[in-house]
Amino acid sequence: MMKESNNIKIRPGIVLTHVCGQGVLVSAFEVRDFCPYITLLNETGEYIWNCLENNIDVKEIVKKVRNEFDIPVNTDVEELINSFLYQLKTNGYVVYEEQEDEKN
Repeated sequence: MMKESNNIKIRPGIVLTHVCGQGVLVSAFEVRDFCPYITLLNETGEYIWNCLENNIDVKEIVKKVRNEFDIPVNTDVEELINSFLYQLKTNGYVVYEEQEDEKN
């Protein structure tokens, strides 16, 4: 799904807001051509989104989610987060940017 060497960037024009206590991603301006106008986020999804807004990498997000939420020990948190991030990418809310090779 996602390689560790990738940077995840929120596409400009995506805003996280709240409607009746529910986290909602809203697409504004031209970005609406790339993704749904709105998407609801649960508490965990909103937490991960906030981490992305703060440029926190996936490994650190995994640690933070494990510490923040009551997740069973045998749960593959990294796989769940990667799946969520892949869904965000598929819907156009984020893009993966390849990092430059150290050779260059």
